[in-house]
Amino acid sequence: MDILTYIESVSEETAIAVTYYCARALEQAGFPEEQQHDIFFDGSSDPATPESVELTQTILAAIEEAEHRRIDDLDRKTAEAYIRNAADAMDTLIGRMEGYDEARGKELLRQMEAASLISL
Repeated sequence: MDILTYIESVSEETAIAVTYYCARALEQAGFPEEQQHDIFFDGSSDPATPESVELTQTILAAIEEAEHRRIDDLDRKTAEAYIRNAADAMDTLIGRMEGYDEARGKELLRQMEAASLISL
């Protein structure tokens, strides 16, 4: 089950949202129902799109089918493997983005970290 195959043909915005929603669902695997939160609700100012909800549900159903159990019944190790799968998929898509430069990004992070250490 490779999440990249589901998100590589949708818009960047949808891919990011879907990856985030899937990770949120998987992070809650095994939690009692009363501790689980709506994976699609971040606030009324940023509602989930119908496309991202549908694709998220499709991916989660595919995971359940592959694992022969509900997302809520996944063990921590399995859930974390799918979270890494989602993160890897997102990394792949980001790497494909026009103008993406990993070295430049790392340098900017280094500069930001250095600036935050100086300001302390």
